[in-house]
Amino acid sequence: MERQQVQDELAAALRTEEHPEVAAGLLRGLRGLGDDRVADAAVRWLRDPVAGPSAARALGAVDPGTAAPHLRAALTDKTLSPHTRAAAAAAVGAAGRWDAVWLLLSLLDDPDDVLRSGVLDGLETLVDNGLRPWERHPVAWALTDHLATDDRHTWRTRNALDGLTQALPDLRRLADNAPSGEVLAAALSLLDADDPTDEHARHDVRRFLCRLDDPHEPVRYEAILGLERWTEAGGPLPPDGETARGRLEALTEDASPRLRQAATRLLGALDTGPP
Repeated sequence: MERQQVQDELAAALRTEEHPEVAAGLLRGLRGLGDDRVADAAVRWLRDPVAGPSAARALGAVDPGTAAPHLRAALTDKTLSPHTRAAAAAAVGAAGRWDAVWLLLSLLDDPDDVLRSGVLDGLETLVDNGLRPWERHPVAWALTDHLATDDRHTWRTRNALDGLTQALPDLRRLADNAPSGEVLAAALSLLDADDPTDEHARHDVRRFLCRLDDPHEPVRYEAILGLERWTEAGGPLPPDGETARGRLEALTEDASPRLRQAATRLLGALDTGPP
């Protein structure tokens, strides 16, 4: 694939290919090259339910000016396969044009589960690549609202929120009063507990400690991981830390293997760390 001759031959084969499965394979192979020669063929295959998702992803890798109108059209075309529209949403996020955030936010609450998954993947990419200052609060507010309401994509929404400090106030409210155990666990996993000088982080430690006895295993697990982040940053346990140790010792006998391992690991860190 690194040889120009190979790329030229694959691009030529794609232009004349008639079988969706083969076209999808060629589109996947050529996608990473960001080659504008792929654009026309990708547009041709967008409407095919088999090759359409690969075509949308390939468009996301070519020149944004060339791909943008086709990806926008695919996003709003309800006659296309949901998987193609989801791939188009993820591609819009990867392209990162000026209107990408607003296009994706407008579809965040679409009734189609598959499309929402692509929208969340696109937003995650945009957050990872760095939002513009005026985009950060709208994205944070929309995603935290979504975290509380979309139980089909709780952890996908959580991943899209990772790194958005503007979401922390709402995430802390969810950590105190989430509608479900999964949402509560996701909110706890995003709390910033790595700065012992931060007053909010010290309150987060209290949140983690309170959730060590939660009836939901994911919540207990994320509470331990939060305390682990705090300990690794050099933060001390509160004055009543012995109570926390007792809870952690009890959790080393929990039915969940990962929870037992996490509790044992944290207790070891507390025993070997600075007083």
